[in-house]
Amino acid sequence: MSTPTPKPIVVDDDDDSSHQGAVDNANCGKMSSKPTGRLKSIVWQHFERKEINGVQKAVCNYCKNRLVARSTDGTRHLRDHMKACLLRRQKVITDRRQKDITQYATPLRTIKHDQGKAKSDAFCFDPNVTRKRIARMIIMHEYPLSVVEHGGFNDVLSSLQPLWKPVSRNEIKKEIMDIYEYERAKKVSALDCNQSRIAITAKMWTVENQSVGYMAVTAHFIDDSWTLQSHLLRFIPVSTPHTAEVVCDTLLHCLMDHNIDRKLSALIVDNCSYNEQMIQYLLLKLGKDDLIMHGQLFHIHCFVDTLNLIVKDGLSVISDAIAKIRDSVSFWSESSKRMEKFEEIAHLLGITSDRKLVLDCAESWNSTYLMISTALQYKSVFSLLEQHEGQYGCLPSEKDWELAHILEEKLKSLYDVIQLFSNVKYPTSNLFFLHVYEIRLSLDDWLSSSFDEIKKLARSMIENFEKYWKDIHGILAVACVLDPRYKMKLIEYYFPMLFGGDFSFHVQRVHSLFKDLANEYQSKCQSSNVNSDLDSSSATLSEFCPYKKHTQFIMLGFQDFIKAKQVRSELDSYLGENVLPLTEDFDILGWWKANMSRYPTLSKIARDILAIPVSTVGSGSAFSTSGGFVSPHHRKLDPNTLEALMCSQSWLRGYLGDLESTSFSGYATFFDEENDHEEYQEVCGES
Repeated sequence: MSTPTPKPIVVDDDDDSSHQGAVDNANCGKMSSKPTGRLKSIVWQHFERKEINGVQKAVCNYCKNRLVARSTDGTRHLRDHMKACLLRRQKVITDRRQKDITQYATPLRTIKHDQGKAKSDAFCFDPNVTRKRIARMIIMHEYPLSVVEHGGFNDVLSSLQPLWKPVSRNEIKKEIMDIYEYERAKKVSALDCNQSRIAITAKMWTVENQSVGYMAVTAHFIDDSWTLQSHLLRFIPVSTPHTAEVVCDTLLHCLMDHNIDRKLSALIVDNCSYNEQMIQYLLLKLGKDDLIMHGQLFHIHCFVDTLNLIVKDGLSVISDAIAKIRDSVSFWSESSKRMEKFEEIAHLLGITSDRKLVLDCAESWNSTYLMISTALQYKSVFSLLEQHEGQYGCLPSEKDWELAHILEEKLKSLYDVIQLFSNVKYPTSNLFFLHVYEIRLSLDDWLSSSFDEIKKLARSMIENFEKYWKDIHGILAVACVLDPRYKMKLIEYYFPMLFGGDFSFHVQRVHSLFKDLANEYQSKCQSSNVNSDLDSSSATLSEFCPYKKHTQFIMLGFQDFIKAKQVRSELDSYLGENVLPLTEDFDILGWWKANMSRYPTLSKIARDILAIPVSTVGSGSAFSTSGGFVSPHHRKLDPNTLEALMCSQSWLRGYLGDLESTSFSGYATFFDEENDHEEYQEVCGES
């Protein structure tokens, strides 16, 4: 006869029974889970009431321990077990984390507006997308590759997305290389599709105490929508010594690799000793027939670099004239104690300038200009300190200050022009003509100065200026003529002041150059269409002319005659029309785009010539004559990684509209940790 089943015990949540439950280690007989009644307490969500060998037991849902569940035992012991059960606590934590993951895995990402109503779309976390975004961040903001292994970096990402798993430096390096290859393919495709000629700037960068340098090669062109484009093509390692042959072969390989060796308009380089010979080698290998005017306009000296050399040489001639100002600045900026005293006196005299004294250096002439400009603002401070500081014995005289004031005015005009020339978003080449001639004319005015030092400076600069003038004025003059606000009028205005009685010869020289250029473009256009003309003429004449071959050449000659007349008419029409009003916001590229149908040949010339810059430098090195210099941090990267970072940064910044300079002065923070060398070896796969 079976034991009668006891009635179920109904216990409230507030049951305070003092009975203590114990774990039943008794016999593990046959169990029955037949329900015995309604259980109201919340603890029964974590226990299952079963009858084991005729005794009511509460079985934990997590650890499966069995506790007594008699009607007289209450639920206090069940609550105590529920709090102490480790498996239950682990389950609670797991459920909570899963809830958080679900919450963060479907955040609201985008807002769509449908008839004034906002809608939200959810997305799932994709670690591949996140890695690519991190790689772009490292490229754009010049972070070290090791940032992905920093604990704080990964803590932030884990707090934002619990599914985030840290990546290694090698993994993020692969993402960077993938971005580089993808963007590079886009650049190559854009160059292939481009129909205009391409100007190339090449600038060398050196690495101290290493047998490798780098060449930054940039392409400049006007695309089919008449937008000026500047794309960094390569940041190429070049082994030393940097001879003309080595540099020529490196550059030629880059041009052929991008399939633009037959589409060049000009090459702009600095004034390194080997560049003249390098250009000659390059012209022989390229073939002059593929170049404008058979290569006569191909080589252009970097005007910013030339102007830096001119000013630097000129200032070296009058270095003694500003010696006392340099000595005064050196004296008061020599120690922090003297600098504090100087700033205190300046404050007492009511001078509120934020500029601090700066000593010039030999490689950057603008530092001399800034030194003089700053010292002039503190002229009264120097005079007062001379009365209270016995060791200060190099106070400039009034004549020294007067000379410094005049010299500052002269140098400021050059300073402003170089800032324009070194703009990263290169302005069209027509803008340079006016500023170049203004500099040249201002040098003539310097010759009439009352100071012998200024005259000496002017003579030195004019001599060097003329040495480079003949090499660049052809391109500048043609670009000026292509500006409908100037045409030949600006040249006819400036040349009498520059060349005196011989001005008409130089004006005619520019006019002839422009005419020859138009004829060359037209002849090349005819040669490209000669086969189609022959075919069309054959089809037309074969129907009624028995002397087919002879008539073809007659008709083609007649067509050439008509086209030559049309070119002359196009050129005369353009030059014969009135110039446009002078406006600063004039869009010359937009004007030529709108007038392509009126001037088909001249518009092709404008598209090629106006894309040519006359400077190779960015704002980061605009005033330096020492060339590009790769910092010690850069040489810790292998060449392929460095090139990928440099090029990708330039390309991505172009897409994002970032106007910051890409002068390759970044990445100074790479590998700046204590174990930088070991990190470099690990990234590069070295032992």
